[in-house]
Amino acid sequence: MSGAAGRTREQETRSDGTFAERYRAAFLRYLESGDEAHVTPAYELSREAVGGHLSLLELAEAHRRAVAQGVLPVRDPIRQALLAERAADFLRESLATFEIAHRGYLEVQEVARLEHEHARQLQSVAEVSVALNAALPVADVIELVTAEARHVLGGSAARAQLELPSSLQLREQLTAVSGNPPPRDAPAIPNVLRASLTGRRGLVVGEIEVFGVEETDAGAEAILVQLAQVASAALGNAQIYGLEREIAETLQRSLLPQRLPQVAGLDLDARYCAAGDGMVVGGDFYDVFRIEGVDTWGIAIGDVCGKGPDAAALTALVRYTLRAAALWEQRPERVMAMLNAAILDQRSDYRFCTALYGQLKLSPTGGRVDFVTAGHPLPLVRRAGGQVEAVGTHSTVLGVVPDPSLHTDTVELGPGDMLLLYTDGVTEVRKRGREVFGVDQLMALLREIGDVSAAKAAERVEDAVLNASDGPPRDDLAVVAIRIPRVA
Repeated sequence: MSGAAGRTREQETRSDGTFAERYRAAFLRYLESGDEAHVTPAYELSREAVGGHLSLLELAEAHRRAVAQGVLPVRDPIRQALLAERAADFLRESLATFEIAHRGYLEVQEVARLEHEHARQLQSVAEVSVALNAALPVADVIELVTAEARHVLGGSAARAQLELPSSLQLREQLTAVSGNPPPRDAPAIPNVLRASLTGRRGLVVGEIEVFGVEETDAGAEAILVQLAQVASAALGNAQIYGLEREIAETLQRSLLPQRLPQVAGLDLDARYCAAGDGMVVGGDFYDVFRIEGVDTWGIAIGDVCGKGPDAAALTALVRYTLRAAALWEQRPERVMAMLNAAILDQRSDYRFCTALYGQLKLSPTGGRVDFVTAGHPLPLVRRAGGQVEAVGTHSTVLGVVPDPSLHTDTVELGPGDMLLLYTDGVTEVRKRGREVFGVDQLMALLREIGDVSAAKAAERVEDAVLNASDGPPRDDLAVVAIRIPRVA
């Protein structure tokens, strides 16, 4: 549609000439007849002026032009006075309607503004809810809700304080601020909204305050209460999460040596990284210990099937059975046979274990490791000259059959040589269904790193896996690096 036929009444109203012409025509009809029925156009034109966003001055100007044409040219004083009175009536009705319509228009605008603001606040609350559910640590929850409460309510500042149970091993109080809130001992401050924060079991654990809020009506208060409720739910989850994480980390630490032994003539280091967020206890473990009665060191690394408490129980059984068996048996295959029997005897499910157990004997010229690899990834040796090779052969997985085939292999280590033990979390790194770090990449990394310490080598392997994973690893990983230092 185009041209005049396509123009709306509002567009016509916005054209001053069109509106003034129609006003003049209606005005002149009323002057001529004096009939009250002809005043009706004054109402319609005034409402139309408001809808078309014309100002009161523009309405007055249209009336002035109409008066100049219909009243001023009349020379008869009596007739002119009559027309002037009718002109005043027409203007009075027009102004009254304009005022009523304009007041209603402003009220509608204000209602629309309030509804839009309320919708924006609800949208912000929804967005904050999503963010709070993702921010599990307590400190992150309290920081986020403080900043967003100030933003959503348009306050000048906000402050939240949280009382934490001491069992979480955190500070007794957490305070978060946004902007510059007044001191707590300041005199009463206007335009302040407050809401309580609750933790587990609905107990009040803190308060959030927003200062300098422009509108402290029931709607704004309800928004803050809703934000506080969302934050309280997140705080309760964070408290549970913190306790569960603390338990998981404590249990995981109990399955690993607190520190590796200091062995003269040996450079030794290890790394462990739990899968995901560390909330679930994994089955990977490692251990290095002195075998009493002989000048030999026991070395173990393994991976128990599954995760969680049951896997942790089996991991503890494996680790401490190895230590106990090493006191009775000097041959690695016999130690592993005793471990296999213990797993079959103690387990109540079908869990199994892959493991490598070795015995290291040092000599003036290096060291010798006799080891059994039971379903575990074969260890790698980086020679002093830079060559890298896998050593050993595969034996049967532990905890599957009562008489596994176990074979002891031997590797000799000279000055500058390094033996690397690892779990499959190191060499089975996949992303979007494709392997991104495997045995080939690990061997290439060992060739590239040069003659570095055991600590540096273990660190480089861990970093490579985490970088390839592009985030937390999907599987636990453990690395043990054993290096014979070069002779000074």
